[in-house]
Parts: sequence; C-alpha cells; structure tokens
Amino acid sequence: MDWLRLLSRLVQAESLPGREEEVAGLLLEALKALGLEAWLDEAGNVEALLGDKEPEVVLTGHMDVVPVGEKTRWPYPQGQVAQGALWGRGSVDMKGALVAMLLALQDLAREGPRARVRFLAVVQEEVGGLGSRYAAERLAPKTFILGEPSGLRLMRGHRGRAEVFVDLEGQEAHAALAHPEENALYDLGAYLVALKDLPLPPGVRLTPTRVEAYPGARNQTPGVVRLCLDLRFDPGVDLDPLLSALKTLGPGSVYIPEEVRASGGVEMTIPALWPPYLLAEDHPFLRAGLSALGQDRAGVWPFTTDAPYLGTRAPVLGYGPGDMALAHTAREHLPLAAIPQAAQGYKALVEALWRA
Repeated sequence: MDWLRLLSRLVQAESLPGREEEVAGLLLEALKALGLEAWLDEAGNVEALLGDKEPEVVLTGHMDVVPVGEKTRWPYPQGQVAQGALWGRGSVDMKGALVAMLLALQDLAREGPRARVRFLAVVQEEVGGLGSRYAAERLAPKTFILGEPSGLRLMRGHRGRAEVFVDLEGQEAHAALAHPEENALYDLGAYLVALKDLPLPPGVRLTPTRVEAYPGARNQTPGVVRLCLDLRFDPGVDLDPLLSALKTLGPGSVYIPEEVRASGGVEMTIPALWPPYLLAEDHPFLRAGLSALGQDRAGVWPFTTDAPYLGTRAPVLGYGPGDMALAHTAREHLPLAAIPQAAQGYKALVEALWRA
C-alpha cells in the first residue's frame, strides 16, 4: 500500500461533516485493494472485516474534519510533505490514524488473524457523533480502539462537554427611539456579572464564549440576546443543579440546544451534550493494552470524542498518532515516522485484546 499517497489524498479531500463521500470512497478503494470485504452502512460509515472468529476488536475513527480556514495562514498546501511531516487539515485529527489502521490490517492479514477485527470509519464526529451513535446501535464487539490523536499514548477517556444557551428577551425598536428598560443587552450585562460570581461545583468549568443578537441589525435593539456558554465537566458531575442555578441569575431561558442531523438514510436529533467517558485504571483491557505498548499509565484526553456512544456497547481504549495540540489549527501536521509506529501499536493492541 502506498500509504503516503493515500494520506495525502485523504487530507486534500476536505471532508466537512455531511460531506465525507470522497474520503469514504478512497478508504473503500484501499480496503478492497487489501482483499477485504468493505461497504458503507446506512449512515455512510465505512466498514470492513478481517477474520471470522470471535472475539471482535474494532479499530475506529472519524472521517470528518473542521474547516481548513484561510489557506494563506498555512505554511504549506494541504496534503504536502515538508520537514518530514505531512501537512493539512485532518492529518492529526484524524486521517493519519485511519491510514495507520489500514497498515495494521495489512500486517494482520498477512500473518493470518487469530480472531476478528472490524474497521469502522464514521461520519459526523465533529458535530455530535451521528456515525458512532448509529454504529453503536448494532455492534457488540469485545472492545473498541479509538484513534484520536494521543501522541501514541494509550488513553482511557475524557471529560464531558455541553453547550448551554441563555436567551434574554427584549423589545425590538429603532435605536433612535429605544428605551433602556426594553433592551435585553442591559440584562445580558447584569447576567454576566452574576455569572462571574457564581460558585461552581468541583470538576466544572463554565466559560462564556459568544453573544448573538436577533434580528441582528446594528440600528435596532434586539428582540432576543443569546449568551452561549461552554461547559466542561468531570465524570460523575450532576448538571441539573448547575442548570437550575443558572436560571436564578436573571430573566433568561436556560437550556441545552438540540440539532437534527442526517447522513445517508439516518436522521437523529442530537443534543449539544457530549458525555464524559472514563475507563477504570484497573480495567483488565486497559492493563493489557498498556502491557502491549510497554507503557505504565494511560492518559486522559482534554477534548470529547465518540467514546461515550461506543462505550455503551463495549470498553473503549484510545490510541493515535499526532500532537493533539495541533488539531484544529493552521499548523496541523503529522510526522511521517508516526504512521508506521502507530500501525505497529494498533496491531499490538488488537492482538493483546484478542487474548485479554
């Protein structure tokens, strides 16, 4: 397999959520070239199977990426190799991991698999996880290996995240005739002052990130002012008391929004709530993975992943190439040496988890 050419083509295909078809086609072509049965499921996820004996281990990651942004801010064009690395959106998060998984499948196929491994590349991870949510409804493997970037360190989970909206109502009026008591922007100021002094429970971070005004004209007072809050929380935190406390800070309507997402023949209503996931440090699969990789202790991602949805079916271990701090930036690049290293790691993990 010419994995470098494949990775370059994958990165050059800007697979925004809902537009993963080109990447899916490239992966299907590569999987079939390895002699594997490969297909798209109803949601547009790419799947392939190697081996037919239980137990089953799943190698999984997502195909979608965040936007490239202004291309002049990048030091190199998308998919170009320079300074011993491949540059571009998705190189780290996480098309590099998908290519490394294909290399691991190639090695496992060459040796003859002792059990079954499934490859699963999902859609729409960046916008709520429709692909993984759908796959989790029908898969029941022994475990999942999730390829989000970790610098080749084994990971056991992450904190949760939610988006909270606070809608403050006012009166729409011409700015030349408006009265302060009807302007919801003053209510916003008072709300933010109260929010700054709100004591938060342990394991919670709450950050105002954006203000939106509707209808939005600059010579008109808004009918609604929306404050967007980014909420991060540890496993075990009960969000209901916090949401109740936010409702006492002002006259606003406080809620977690929902969005209808669709892919292929699948449609879901997905809340802006990404649960935490944390595998116990003494879990036997985690211990087996650490031993296989020669590592002492697993890490925890600072960002959310598809692990909570997959974790409803089986334990999830994380492992992927690349510096996670480069994800979603204009400096995103993956050292070429990391791909074969990750492939060896995936192979070792699959074999260890078969035996665990």
